[in-house]
Amino acid sequence: MDTVSADKILVIEDDPVMRELIVATLLDAGRAATASLAEARAGAAPKLLVVDLGEPKTHGANSLRAWRARFPNARIVAISGRFRFNAATAASVARQLGADRVLAKPLDCAALVANVGELMGQPVQ
Repeated sequence: MDTVSADKILVIEDDPVMRELIVATLLDAGRAATASLAEARAGAAPKLLVVDLGEPKTHGANSLRAWRARFPNARIVAISGRFRFNAATAASVARQLGADRVLAKPLDCAALVANVGELMGQPVQ
């Protein structure tokens, strides 16, 4: 079983601009964030994942299940543009699939930082 890093965050997002925005936002908030799977595989497993459920190459539910299986001890923040249309239903489904929190796109960076801080159990900045 992988040990869990006290601070590592892995960002899974297919859009390069959004991926860089999320990583930069988390780094600016003092978090150890990366979008590199190779870097995430080195050493301890990430404590938290930020997973885009709208990736075109995978179905959101399958993607979330796969990440939950790969990192069973990590907390997960699921993000998707689909959440804004029926937020309550989307949030319920995402939680049933293993997400700890759900955020709609367009992404509110302050809400991301606050949710990550709460899930990491550390004060933000």
